[in-house]
Amino acid sequence: MGNLLLKEKLIVVFCWGASFLFLGTGWYSFFNSQTNLSNLAISTGVAITLFGAGLIPKMFFIPFKSALTDIQSPILVKAETQQYLTLSGIVISSIGLGVQLLT
Repeated sequence: MGNLLLKEKLIVVFCWGASFLFLGTGWYSFFNSQTNLSNLAISTGVAITLFGAGLIPKMFFIPFKSALTDIQSPILVKAETQQYLTLSGIVISSIGLGVQLLT
């Protein structure tokens, strides 16, 4: 993480901070019986997706067309691990949203 620019470090801190905030508030409200399991799944999925997005901070500073075509390498983990994190967060959020819409 030492080879990142200041703006990239700020993006990492912002993404990971927002991730832990979503995760903390989701679990806190679940344990206080204010929300149901679908809201917990949505907040957990969003937190995982934000954490995965924070692993590739350079993605936020390149043009949109290049972001879709070029492969950016994550800072701490292999590319497959980052992709699994992001995909699992999206799947968990989708399941929670689907359950919430059906009930």
